[in-house]
Amino acid sequence: MGERQRVRGNLHGARGLQISASYDSSGKSSRMRTLVAECKIPTAPSRYEEVETMAESIGYEVIDTIVQHRKSLHHTYCVGPGKLEEIKMLVVENDIEAVVFANTLPSAQVFKIQRVLGGTDIKVIDRNLLILEVFDKRAMTKEAKLQIALAKLRYTFSWGREFLRLEGILGGQVGWSGPGDYPYHDYERTAKKRIANMEKELRDVYSKKSLLRDHRRERGFPIVALAGYTQSGKTTFFNRMSAEHKDTGLGPFTTLSTFARRIDQNNGGDNFSFILIDSIGFIEDMHPTILKAFNTTLGEISNADLILLFVDVSEDLESVFRKLTASKEILEKIAAKVPLVICANKTDLCNDSRLKEGKKLISRTFEGVTLVEVSALKGNNTEEVVRQAYNHLNGSVSLAPSSSLELHSSP
Repeated sequence: MGERQRVRGNLHGARGLQISASYDSSGKSSRMRTLVAECKIPTAPSRYEEVETMAESIGYEVIDTIVQHRKSLHHTYCVGPGKLEEIKMLVVENDIEAVVFANTLPSAQVFKIQRVLGGTDIKVIDRNLLILEVFDKRAMTKEAKLQIALAKLRYTFSWGREFLRLEGILGGQVGWSGPGDYPYHDYERTAKKRIANMEKELRDVYSKKSLLRDHRRERGFPIVALAGYTQSGKTTFFNRMSAEHKDTGLGPFTTLSTFARRIDQNNGGDNFSFILIDSIGFIEDMHPTILKAFNTTLGEISNADLILLFVDVSEDLESVFRKLTASKEILEKIAAKVPLVICANKTDLCNDSRLKEGKKLISRTFEGVTLVEVSALKGNNTEEVVRQAYNHLNGSVSLAPSSSLELHSSP
């Protein structure tokens, strides 16, 4: 059965995370009482802490976390049947309303788990649907909302069919025709039609964005894209460079849609302007369906002339390594040929030893890539980041530091 472990999550002190609670008329918290569950297998990293942070950041109240160590995922329930019964007891004892799995759950598992835990009164979702919920909370533009709706529909396409199948087999009411072909085919036709309509709307958005990108290039502005794992400090850097006030510190994926501003540099008479783009953060093991839905947002990175990859070096080395690896894998898929400068960020939060070890790890992962220490929050060494961008965009081997560097931004 494997080792069983109970973990209490305490996220309210998570660094930089803002959590707001709402209350009903009786003074009770209206946040959904939630249990996070994970089946930890030897071949995959644990993700329950990341899931806790995401859930708390969008209003879930994580009451408890439960982790089971197994050699492999259980084929029916992800966790073992005994562990699922333990989860069921915790759901009843703690008035749990939602169970969020840190694993990816096939559609059949979701509904079988839900039936054991108490039916549709208990919300059961996996890590990928939680990510989409976070996206949904953060979405501010029509484009982002369309991308999220499309990703959710694609990801849950098999869920709807499986729900109808299980309802028929297990005696649920699925419509006047019972568990025959009609509910399946009707659902699929409707879902496919909605997907096609969303894809058409997004193609129109993509076309307009492509024209805008071409217009920027025609005006001679190179494009510099910010990339990196979510919460690595990209938006803080963007705000500092552009004098903007975009939200930061709200938890993972504060930025979903791309934001672009022109940055004008005057370096001793050598005028230098470029378009700085802030975009969606990366996350480890992002589902291909989600990546595909956000291809226009990620396309801003793919079509850049230079990428500034932000890495939070203040974290523990294991986290730095995992996030570096995830960032490298995504960049290899979407922007393998785009030049790169790595920004070892949040140096204000780590000592010399931590910074040295973090830089070694970065250099081993991205061998031969330019590396700059920076604190986007404090503004330390941001001028060097811009000078390195100048180097790469102008084909220079090196650029001596200049005390006369001035930065200006234009919308």
